[in-house]
Amino acid sequence: MKKRSFRVFALKEDLQAIFKNFQSGLDVYYVPTYSDVGEISFDDVTIIENLGINFYGRHSGNMQMLVLLQSTECLWRLYQCKGENEQHIRYSTLNAGNIDCISIDLNGLYQDNAIFPTEVSTMYYDNELGKQLFDEMRRIVRKQAVKTVHGYYICPKAYEQKEKYRFCTIDIKSPPEYDLQVT
Repeated sequence: MKKRSFRVFALKEDLQAIFKNFQSGLDVYYVPTYSDVGEISFDDVTIIENLGINFYGRHSGNMQMLVLLQSTECLWRLYQCKGENEQHIRYSTLNAGNIDCISIDLNGLYQDNAIFPTEVSTMYYDNELGKQLFDEMRRIVRKQAVKTVHGYYICPKAYEQKEKYRFCTIDIKSPPEYDLQVT
């Protein structure tokens, strides 16, 4: 099993440009890694209301999803989840059967003072379809990015705001010395 990943600092407009390009070249669909409403999917990630927003002030776990080709079936698993006052069924796409995919943790602007990187990864780079999806996404991001700093791609709209926002790599509570210094 070969793993690959990259991170990109991008605002909503940057992410829309990346995903429109990606979706126009490949027939893909997206599924959340967790769902409380059942087995859901969507064909266009650019219409997500909160695209480019980070809710929690940390680099991982914001808005996670899998990307698959339309010809690939997504496998779901169900498990019991305890809520505040009740138990309910939760659906997840995180299982060993979903190997023909890439994983995306969408991020972006946090409370108008920091940008967190979106991470694209695959644990199955040695899988032909996973490799195809990952390589195409990385090609598009490389083409869109205006700068690379310590392995992080920086997209145009994010780069324009380099003086205004922190480029957080860990957590909003981490000291500014840990931020990516974009010049």
